[in-house]
Amino acid sequence: MEILDTTINLLLLAVITVLLVEFLLPNMPQIVTAISNLLQTSSYPLQNYSIITSSQATIPGQESTTAVTTIQSSENYSALVNYTLGLINKDRAEYNLAPVSLSAEPSGQQHADSMLEYSYFSHWDIFGLKPYMRYTLLGGLGAVSENIAYRSSYVCVASLCTGSINPKYALQRMEYSMMYNDSACCNNGHRDNILNPYHNMVSIGIAYDSSRIYLVEDFIDNYINWRAGYPAFYNGYVAIIGNLTKYNLSSILISYDKPVSGMTQLQLNATSDYSYGKVIAGVVPNASYYYSSVDTIYASIYSVKGNAFDIEFDMRNITDKYGAGEYTIMLWLNSNSTNSFVGSTYTIFINSSGAQVFPSNV
Repeated sequence: MEILDTTINLLLLAVITVLLVEFLLPNMPQIVTAISNLLQTSSYPLQNYSIITSSQATIPGQESTTAVTTIQSSENYSALVNYTLGLINKDRAEYNLAPVSLSAEPSGQQHADSMLEYSYFSHWDIFGLKPYMRYTLLGGLGAVSENIAYRSSYVCVASLCTGSINPKYALQRMEYSMMYNDSACCNNGHRDNILNPYHNMVSIGIAYDSSRIYLVEDFIDNYINWRAGYPAFYNGYVAIIGNLTKYNLSSILISYDKPVSGMTQLQLNATSDYSYGKVIAGVVPNASYYYSSVDTIYASIYSVKGNAFDIEFDMRNITDKYGAGEYTIMLWLNSNSTNSFVGSTYTIFINSSGAQVFPSNV
C-alpha cells in the first residue's frame, strides 16, 4: 500500500510538473491579466438620478440588483465621448452633412448607465419610459432621436474566462455597424438617424465593465430659444413661448401613451424600435382650420411673428377623453414647403385625477 501511494504521488507530481512547464509558465502573463480583469470592473460613474440608483430601484420581478464598480477618472470618459463624437461627425462629413455638437444634456449617459446596471438592451427603461419621456424629465427642450448599441467580449484561458472589452475599439465597431450593417436588423434606422440633416447636437452615453459596453447616441434637434419657464402646463393649459433660431413653425400635434409601468428584463429585451405614441390632436389658431383625422384644439392665444411665437391652449377636453397617461406636445418645423420634422417635444404626465405629476423615479 505504501508503494502504491508513493507511485500515485509521483504520478501526480509529474502531471503538475508538466502542467507547470507546458501551460502555466508560458501563459502566466495572460493568466495574471485574466485574474486581474475578473477582480476589477469599470464603467463611467453612475449619474445621480434616482432612476438608476440601486438603493431606490430594482427591476420588476427581481429581488435585487448588483451595483457597478465605477471608473474614478472622468478623463477616460471624456476622451471616449470625444472619440465617439469624432466617429459620428466623420460619418456625417462623408455625406456632406454639418457636424453635430456635444450636448450637455445627460439623457444619453443616464440611459447607458441604466442598461449596464440592470443588464438589459432597449429604448425603454425599467420604468417603461421612452427616450422622449426621459428627455423631458431630465430637462431637455429640443427633440431627441435615440440610437443604442451593445457589444460583449470574452477571452478564455483553459476553463477560465474573463471579459476583454477594449472600449475604443468597441465604440468604433458599434458606430460602423450602425452605419454599414444596419439594414438587416433595423431597416437602416440607426444610419438614417446618424445622417439626419436636421440634427445639430448629440448626447452621448458610454457605460461598460470588463465584458460589456453600451453606447447611446441621443441625437437632438435644437432650434428654439425658450423664454424662461416655458414650455409650461398649468390648470389644464399648455403655454409655449420662444424664438426659433432657424426654420418655421409648421404645426403642433399631441400624441398619447398609456400610463407607464415597470418592465422586466425579459420584456425590455423583447422590444425593438419606438414611436411617439398615438397622435390624438392638433392645435390650430382659430375656427378657420381643423384636423379631420384627429381632435382639433383651438388655441386661446396663437401669435407667430417672424421667429417669435406665443401660443396657449386648453388640453382638458383631451385629457378628459383619454384619461391618465403621457401626453407629448410635438412642435413640427419646416425647412421648405415639403420637408418638416419634429423640432421640440414636451411630455406631460397626467394621473387619473387629471393632474400633472412628476415621476419620482426620474
